[in-house]
Amino acid sequence: MSNLVSPCCGAEYTDNSDGPSYCCGAPIINERCSDRECLEYAEPEEGFVCEDCEEFFEEPELDYEYADRMHDSFLEDRMDEEKLGL
Repeated sequence: MSNLVSPCCGAEYTDNSDGPSYCCGAPIINERCSDRECLEYAEPEEGFVCEDCEEFFEEPELDYEYADRMHDSFLEDRMDEEKLGL
């Protein structure tokens, strides 16, 4: 069975329910944007946050797709090294 993971490093993730505001990226305090120039009622930016590296992303990825992408990247790096004679 496949699991959804973060596309940045394949770790667990959470939704961005307590993250920065969509209006200017400032933290939300008491349902208001904390930026002094903004101070609007704000919702968190839509998306997800990686629990490992805290990277923000919009769509999670299936674990096997992440593994395949990392494997392909590794193979490309090896081919580049061989071309350069390293």
